[in-house]
Amino acid sequence: MGKVRLGPVALTLIIVVLLFAGMWADQSDAAAKKMMASASGASQVGGGTPAAASGLIAVKPRTNRIVPKKPAAGQTKPDASSSQGESSTGTDQSLTIEKKSLASIPSDSGSKSYPTYKKNSPDITLSLAQAIQIALARNLTMADSRLAVQEKEYQRREAYSDFFPSITLQYSGTIDRYSNPLFTLGLDGVGNSRYAGAQQATRMALLPPPFGPLHPRYPYRIDPYRQFTGAVTITQPIFSGGKLINDYKYARLGVDYTGIQFELNRQDLILNVNQAYYQMMQAEKLLQVSNAAIRALEALVNQTKEFYKAGVVAKVDVLSTEGQLAQARIQRTQSISDIAQNQATLNYLIRNPQETPTQIIEDMSYNPSQYRLPDAYAIAAANRLEIRQANISVDQALALIKSAKADVMPNIAVSLTGTRYNDDWNVIDPEGYNDWQIQGFLTWTFDMFRKRSTVAERRTTEARSFVNRELLVETVMNEVKQAYEDMQRNYQNIADNKASVEFQSENFRINQERYKEQVATYVEVLDAQRQLQLAQGNFYISICGFKISQATLERKMGILR
Repeated sequence: MGKVRLGPVALTLIIVVLLFAGMWADQSDAAAKKMMASASGASQVGGGTPAAASGLIAVKPRTNRIVPKKPAAGQTKPDASSSQGESSTGTDQSLTIEKKSLASIPSDSGSKSYPTYKKNSPDITLSLAQAIQIALARNLTMADSRLAVQEKEYQRREAYSDFFPSITLQYSGTIDRYSNPLFTLGLDGVGNSRYAGAQQATRMALLPPPFGPLHPRYPYRIDPYRQFTGAVTITQPIFSGGKLINDYKYARLGVDYTGIQFELNRQDLILNVNQAYYQMMQAEKLLQVSNAAIRALEALVNQTKEFYKAGVVAKVDVLSTEGQLAQARIQRTQSISDIAQNQATLNYLIRNPQETPTQIIEDMSYNPSQYRLPDAYAIAAANRLEIRQANISVDQALALIKSAKADVMPNIAVSLTGTRYNDDWNVIDPEGYNDWQIQGFLTWTFDMFRKRSTVAERRTTEARSFVNRELLVETVMNEVKQAYEDMQRNYQNIADNKASVEFQSENFRINQERYKEQVATYVEVLDAQRQLQLAQGNFYISICGFKISQATLERKMGILR
């Protein structure tokens, strides 16, 4: 068997690898010991069960057999009743210990504390600010937007790396069937040992058969049948016609575009939370109105029945009041369904389970809006982020045009290649030899029709981006106008519905008194009650609608926070 000789560089590399392997093994052992220690500590706290160590409640199986502890020296053996009582007490204590072990496990909610379904309280009451804060921190839409920004940032770094040289490592091995004199030319005379039995053989191998042998004399020091090569190539682009610069500009603008989209998604999420919050509040208020109407109609039904028993009214009066009561109960069922749907929407936005009994703080206070229509247009033009995105789209289209124009220009690059040859697999061995070369490349591809069409296409895309930007500005102004008028309508309806509630309440009270005196009919009482319920519902709808339309107007102006 032949001996494998390693040079000092190879030995140094092997020693470094072994040292790193030893350090990695020590760190792995330390980490494993630390994990075992923490697991054992958690098991001791949680009753010694793996489930307690993993953060779960361990349920011990019940056993019919109770094994009492053996009494120590000097102690009397307890009787059956006392041992049975102690065993049952010990079982309760073990379960109590396991439940308390969960408190020692740190939560993963972070430094901020949000009221969620994990709290001990069965009811979760949130204000609007708390709901928005939780949604921004936990909603997956924001997580996806953050990842999108990171994705564009990595694409920008990819485009930026094209300015720097690229490094290519290559290793190849060649085994020839016949003796190849080219394998021995470079290695002949590299080291002192290379002359032993190989110098003459290598030189004679180049001569024709009359003057030299076809094969070198044995034993030879240089192997003429094998050659191993290791190469390092560094390539640096010099001129690309502006393609690299414009590609990087396009990627950088993509980062800005995605960052603005993150803020847009944030504003949309805040608006969705506002809508779900106030719609749930509206449904709860309508439920209160329905309950009040049911209580009034039940009293009216009882009174009508008494009148019917006394023979004052006919049977049709009782049936009519009972029909109105059934209608009020149907409206109450609808309000309960609306509350459940809006509660589920709010749970979805703040990422709570659908069956979480999330409650909200009712706030029916309102203030007149400070926004006026001429100023709202200027605010929207200055703060609407979609307009900024449209400007970025125009700049991106211009960068794509310049990048397409660069394809018709030549590309110039320079490469430096360093190569090391040896007849052994270890090319770093000192007995090998080196070679290097510098190359310059000029590449010019002539595909004029396709590239001219590409440039024309990019110009059309730029023209479309200009048109879309102007269209977006007009759309934004129209959205601001619609949201403002909707807000003003709801604000005016609040005062009108409030006055209507006062009038209908007094009307219902008067008709009730008149009906008791048999001056008014049941039809007048039912109509007064229906009008009162409608006025109260419209009043709450106008308040919640005003709050939602005000948030919508701020979103259309781009200032919703």
